[in-house]
Amino acid sequence: MARLLRVLSLALLAGTASLPAVAQQRQQIPAPTIMVIDTNRIMAEARAMKAIRDQIERIRSSFQAEIKRDEDELRRLDQEMAQQRQVLSADAFNQKRQDLQNRVNSLQQKTRARRQQLDGALRNAMSTVRGTLVKIVQNLAQSNGANIVVQKSDLVYADQRMEFTDPVLRQLDAQLPNVTVEVPRS
Repeated sequence: MARLLRVLSLALLAGTASLPAVAQQRQQIPAPTIMVIDTNRIMAEARAMKAIRDQIERIRSSFQAEIKRDEDELRRLDQEMAQQRQVLSADAFNQKRQDLQNRVNSLQQKTRARRQQLDGALRNAMSTVRGTLVKIVQNLAQSNGANIVVQKSDLVYADQRMEFTDPVLRQLDAQLPNVTVEVPRS
């Protein structure tokens, strides 16, 4: 019992001995200097994002045209099969119907693959923009002595002098005027 009291006393002394160190650490935390940016506006107005949207739309249109051609061909084959139903044997008709269903399934799989390719390409391109944006914001914050950067949409009010959206947007447009959207082909 005496030994337990001694251990507890030593632990208590050790714990209170570190209190000045904790207090000293708290005093070293810098006062907040806040910078505000509107990333929604930046992502809407940046040249690179406009280029990405244009490229994605062109690629999407190309994919849609490709899928539409395949769908039209399947419709033609379905109509042809319906016209041949009377002249084909039951086995031959069932085989053609199964072949057509396999092509429909293949087209559905191709459509999903194209959508995934497009989504992945968009994610990769946007990741490039976000990475550059983060570096620009960090550099601007450091050069202006800011230690906190806040998204404008999260604020009720901020003094206009804290707003750095325009300089960030200018730097982003200068450093990354365009991003090439790369879609892997399957």
